[in-house]
Amino acid sequence: MISTSETISRNIKRIRQERNLTLDDLAILTGVSKSMLSEIERCTKSPTISVLEKICDGINVPLAQLTHTEMPQVSVITNDTVKNYSAWKGFELFVLFEFSPDKKFEIFRHVIAPHSERKSELHEAGIREYIICTKGVFSIQIGDKTFNLQEGEALQFLANCKHKYFNSTNQEVNIIMLLYHE
Repeated sequence: MISTSETISRNIKRIRQERNLTLDDLAILTGVSKSMLSEIERCTKSPTISVLEKICDGINVPLAQLTHTEMPQVSVITNDTVKNYSAWKGFELFVLFEFSPDKKFEIFRHVIAPHSERKSELHEAGIREYIICTKGVFSIQIGDKTFNLQEGEALQFLANCKHKYFNSTNQEVNIIMLLYHE
């Protein structure tokens, strides 16, 4: 994981190069000295908020663009690296893609033991669950209605209501869950 200073230095340098600006050009646009800009780009000096404001104003970008970390074009989650939680009896949770503010979703894989159930907490408004059954027969109760998903079937619902997940069979059930933050 790279530091915030490294992220800022890489983004300033990338923007400067994309716009074909020299350090002299950037210094003129921003009112920040060429030596200071050079030190920031080399990550030998961390800019203050006031220096960042001058840079943002000079090159007409929001601060968020300077602090944004590029996601790799390919992310691989292997069985060796996946985060695994067994917070509920009979339910194993594998975090495939965690929530972050720059994307609006998170993805999990659940392994549900035979004859297990779990009541879910009400989610905050604007959370929608997408569930795909990948093995077995998955059951979910949403409000007063129960839905049974066969392998390969899916459903989605607004999750700020009472709901319960369960496996009433003698076989293990696997699901993929995407939580979307609308």
